[in-house]
Amino acid sequence: MSQSDLLVVTSASGKQATHLLRFLPSSLPLRLICHSESSADRLRVSHPNAEVLTGDLSSLSFCASILHNATALYHIGPTFHPFETTIGLALVHAASTEHGNRNSRFRHFIYSSVLHSSIRKMLNHDCKRYVEEAIVESGLPYTILQPTHFMEMIPAAKFAQEHGDRVVFPAKWDPSVGFSFVALKDFGEAGAKVLREGEKHYSASYEICGTGRVTYNEIMGIVGQKIGKEVVVEQVGLQEAVDGFMEMMFQGSDEVDPYTRDGAERMLLYYNRRGLIGNPNVLEWLLGRKPTSVAEWVEEQVAKSE
Repeated sequence: MSQSDLLVVTSASGKQATHLLRFLPSSLPLRLICHSESSADRLRVSHPNAEVLTGDLSSLSFCASILHNATALYHIGPTFHPFETTIGLALVHAASTEHGNRNSRFRHFIYSSVLHSSIRKMLNHDCKRYVEEAIVESGLPYTILQPTHFMEMIPAAKFAQEHGDRVVFPAKWDPSVGFSFVALKDFGEAGAKVLREGEKHYSASYEICGTGRVTYNEIMGIVGQKIGKEVVVEQVGLQEAVDGFMEMMFQGSDEVDPYTRDGAERMLLYYNRRGLIGNPNVLEWLLGRKPTSVAEWVEEQVAKSE
């Protein structure tokens, strides 16, 4: 991408977009889309040269307006939103229309999906499956990125700052079940590379994992070694786990849509039995280096907390 291009990023105030934007040239024209005015205000401070807009992404007319004269779209869907699929389909339709215009500059739809979107038992995976299908069938030049569990779920810095020589990690699922992890900074770097290289990544779906199989028991052992404390892992019940997840994601569990709570419950039940496991080879190829390991990530977080 060049200074004559225009990149549109949705959910632009979230963690994924924050890490993506750090790897893009400061001179790149940006149109950043967010949900609330408070988020828009923060973006206007952090990206003073960007065009910042708020609006309803389930509206076809709004989607069409944000893609006018755009070169690329990096779409990050709103997590556990009851209309996440509707939003994705609306953007695919708007991008297809924009791409089909005679003087269109639109040439890349990048979708941040999820690892194993074919898993129908989890609502937050299943809703992305329909968006992926629409993208593939649209005729658009696209890249689908499928990230796994983010390392930012690991409370290394928080535990490092707590007093005492013993801390408790309340596991929301069986801590002996395996997961693959990826650092948000690695995912942001990979997404930026896909944007920069463009055509090289057309019609590709990339599973984005930074590790192979690792359990939360193993991770908390690493955390304990790095912070010099005993980390005790205690699995909590489903109700407490869901409430804790709602608090972590949405700063409360009382005012969220019932669909959102349903999605969290299904995800936690699935994680408790099966986890989420992938392979780090694709990310290593994209980055041109080994992805950040859990131990490296924990060390970085502990260092930042000191």
